[in-house]
Order: sequence, then C-alpha cells, then structure tokens
Amino acid sequence: MTMTSKTSKIPKIPQKIKKIKIEFLSHKPLETYQFGGFLIDLLKMESVFNRSEAQIISLIGNLGAGKTELMKGIAQKLKLKDRITSPTFVIMKQFKIPRQQRFNNFKYLWHIDIYRLQSFSELESLGFKELMADKSNLIFIEWGDKIKKYLPKNTWQIKFKIINKNTRLLQLDYEKSFIN
Repeated sequence: MTMTSKTSKIPKIPQKIKKIKIEFLSHKPLETYQFGGFLIDLLKMESVFNRSEAQIISLIGNLGAGKTELMKGIAQKLKLKDRITSPTFVIMKQFKIPRQQRFNNFKYLWHIDIYRLQSFSELESLGFKELMADKSNLIFIEWGDKIKKYLPKNTWQIKFKIINKNTRLLQLDYEKSFIN
C-alpha cells in the first residue's frame, strides 16, 4: 500500500505501507510540533523496519522553516527531558530515549545540523559513519540534502517550504520499499 496525503490534518496511519508521500500544511508552529509526534507514530510501525543500520530522516529547508520545531515535537512524543535547540554550533546532539518510550530497538535520538560543515569528511571525523552503522540510533539531520549521496537508501526525507510568515508545507517522501 502507498500512503499519500495532502492535508492540514494529521492523517491516519494504515497498517502496512510500502511508500509514503505526505504533504502537510502547517499554519502555525504548534502544528509543525504536532507533526513531529505523528512522525514518531509512523516510525513506530514495526512493519516498516527491516534494517541493519540506523534509521535516518533528512530534514531539508531554509533557516526558520520549522526543522527545530519539528524536533521539539519529536522530543515531546518521546518524553525527552532535555531542552531541544538547533545544534548548529555543536553539530551533533545525542539524547537517550527513555526505556518506556523505546521502539524498534532505538535507544538514542541524534539531532544533527550540518549547515556549517563544508564537507562530508568533517562529519566523518565526528564518528558519523559509526552512528549510521548502529541500528539503535534514530538520526535526524538538518540540511541532509548536503550529504544526500552518502546517506543510506532507507533514508526518509522531509522538505520544509515556507509559504508565508506562519505557514509551512512539510513534504514527507519515502519512495523505496520498506520491506525487502
């Protein structure tokens, strides 16, 4: 089944999916935040995972498009106690997912911002290849389009488009089959 949605309401999640294409119109930061919770619900579907490495979600959008707001919603859904801020200056932040919130063997949430990096080798020097190889990692990468050719095929992509001061179009796209 393919999941396609173009709405400003959080869609229902079918039991089995092979492709995902969702366009979500967010009229305020709170709705982008709530979409983060929806994304975790979608990731919790065990049937979508047949993986031997980390799950990576690439967040693509201009400054101020809502990427960090989405991450705040994800953190809330996972009941993380840490304050979520953009990791632009520290590059990578690791959060331990509380035991009762873990799913699909994920133990760590990584929030990575590669905006300031000039090359993939800079990210490699921070141990990124090891992070990608560890299936206990759920990794969100802001500006992931800068390193697209280095990311695994099972990478999800969310594009953020600024429509106006408050409105954003979030496009979740995953065109590969989840089930090998």
